Amino acid sequence: MINMLLAFENLTPMNPEVLKASLNILWQGLLAIFIVIALIIVAVSVTTDLIAKAKAYKEKNGEFSIKKFFKKK
Repeated sequence: MINMLLAFENLTPMNPEVLKASLNILWQGLLAIFIVIALIIVAVSVTTDLIAKAKAYKEKNGEFSIKKFFKKK
């Protein structure tokens, strides 16, 4: 354990190379988080729209059928 700690003695917070590497990892992680949040928002909005369409179709035509719903008129 001590050998591992001694091997990383250059990992000080003020080392510019370590700071650059950590900032690189930071922006990649933040970007990934924002992309996942955006995908969740899109998935929820598409699902909500499809449910609203299905309810409107069901109220208008009575019974709901996937084949009839996606059938082109």
